Amino acid sequence: MKEFYEKIFKEIDSKYEEHLKRVQRLIRQPSVSPLNIGIRDCAELVKDMFLEIGCSEARLVETSGNPVVFAKYNANAEKTVLVYMMYDTMPADEEGWIVPPFEGKVIDMPPFGATLVARGAFNTKGPLAAFLNAVEAIKEVTKELPVNLIFVAEGEEELGSRHLPEFIQKYQSELKKADVLFFPTASENRRGKPIIHLGVKGIVYFELELSGEKWGKGPTKFGIHGSNKAWIDSPVWRFIHALSTMTTNDGNKVLIESFYDKVAVPNEEDEYLLKELVKTFDEETVKEQLQIKQFIDDKHGIDALRMYLFSPTLNINGIWSGYIQEGTKTLLPHKITAKMDVRLVPNMRTEDVLPMIRKHLDKHGFKEVEIRMLEVGYNPARMSYKNKYVQALIKAIEEMNKKPEIWPTIAGSAPFSMFHDPPLNLPFIEGGLGHGGLAHSPNEYLVVGEGGPTSGLRTLEKSYVAILYNIAKA
Repeated sequence: MKEFYEKIFKEIDSKYEEHLKRVQRLIRQPSVSPLNIGIRDCAELVKDMFLEIGCSEARLVETSGNPVVFAKYNANAEKTVLVYMMYDTMPADEEGWIVPPFEGKVIDMPPFGATLVARGAFNTKGPLAAFLNAVEAIKEVTKELPVNLIFVAEGEEELGSRHLPEFIQKYQSELKKADVLFFPTASENRRGKPIIHLGVKGIVYFELELSGEKWGKGPTKFGIHGSNKAWIDSPVWRFIHALSTMTTNDGNKVLIESFYDKVAVPNEEDEYLLKELVKTFDEETVKEQLQIKQFIDDKHGIDALRMYLFSPTLNINGIWSGYIQEGTKTLLPHKITAKMDVRLVPNMRTEDVLPMIRKHLDKHGFKEVEIRMLEVGYNPARMSYKNKYVQALIKAIEEMNKKPEIWPTIAGSAPFSMFHDPPLNLPFIEGGLGHGGLAHSPNEYLVVGEGGPTSGLRTLEKSYVAILYNIAKA
């Protein structure tokens, strides 16, 4: 390993406590975008952190929603990296937290050892702060960075990045100066195997709702005594029957007309990557992480991977109506609502989704079911493993004495298409060593100690150093 790596790595080791405090400082500032809690205060904090590491400028860019934090660092280098980040998180109101979710506590979590348990620890305030730590360490040792940096930290990723296009349009000339987009993450699984994802699925998020008032049957203004079901229609039952027309009985095949028409089948490169991936894919680790017993239809190996990576989905995120508290209350509800999303694979487009659903509901006689778009969403995005920046990422991980597992895509979503599609046409990569988990769940965590089955905070930061230097050489 090159001498300057060693010096930078020693700097990272010596500043562990200081670097951990930066992560905790960010964690302790709530920024719950779905509930609009602490967003602007967190944006100001991120701006201050960009200035602390030496950015020549950092500012809040207003949108119709939450501000984007924009910053620049000019190293007079040949390459410029657009570092995409998110400073918002999901709520942390679920039961089961073993520590308060915004205190930034480090606990001993078997089998990992010292672990930061907090909302945003993994997704993705921990990696955000760790990347800034890595930048600071490089500067401390070498006095300059190997690349120029453009920071874009958004506060609406958990809302579908709904106003990010406004920012991109406004700052298009600045963003076009970038050569590649990098999203810092902690990408090891719980056994310490680094995962590189070459793409993301797209997403559209919406609500379906049926009310007695809209339907013209059942209670219209409020829920009424449940005994009235004997002679009054139920909006809830009507809605359940509407939902049942949208998939097969097991919920696993979507029956909406044209839903699969544009779905791209895995191409030659996808099939090659699948065959390579299945050699090292550890499905038991995935099941352990997710606390599940089996995949759909008890599929295994390459069949499970193909289903996971290349299938679009229609999912019910939540559904509610009537009385749902402790004890009993007989009630005939007047309204029922479901939050739903569609995950898109290559060739599918966001603008096609809601018209398809509207047409389906109307065709089956459910014109009274209302559709409300909550997130315009974004399209899927993919990179080739042959791309020079993907190869730079792979080389950086290998320089850290790890062999990455290459996945054609991830089943989750991120707004990379907004940067990858015209007019910016940016290649993108995401990754880093380190391990975290339980995003969107109680006890979200990021491993900070070393010596367990995964890397900790120090190695996470060191991997970002290697990634930046390899991008510079790509």
